[in-house]
Amino acid sequence: MPDERAARRLPEERAPAPRERGGPARYARITNDFAHDMATGTWAACLLVLWVLAGRAGEAPQSAAVAIADAMRAVWLLLWAALAVLGVTGLARLAYWRRRTPAADVAAKRRALAVKHAAFLAVYGGGTAWGWSLLP
Repeated sequence: MPDERAARRLPEERAPAPRERGGPARYARITNDFAHDMATGTWAACLLVLWVLAGRAGEAPQSAAVAIADAMRAVWLLLWAALAVLGVTGLARLAYWRRRTPAADVAAKRRALAVKHAAFLAVYGGGTAWGWSLLP
């Protein structure tokens, strides 16, 4: 019952979260999280660029179509680089999420992360396959 009362308290009545220690580990986590989020945005932007370029390639003169195809291949490689960064930084996040999660929340967070990542695998897999289908 004490947990239910604590959950109903106003934010200003709750005990403050434990202060995270500073130092290199904290900055490494922040940098890793930033890189993970940037890789996600880069992947999505690459799909958008591939879609725009694919729409322009068919109506372009031959010399421009060759340049567009080259650009699409470069963007495709960037998309895969973003997926690689996403995977590596995701593994790093996996290494520290449990230490930073209160013991009472680990089971619920584990289930939520499993569902989220299953959905993301479908989105990233489907999106990447769609991007591949746009290549000349």
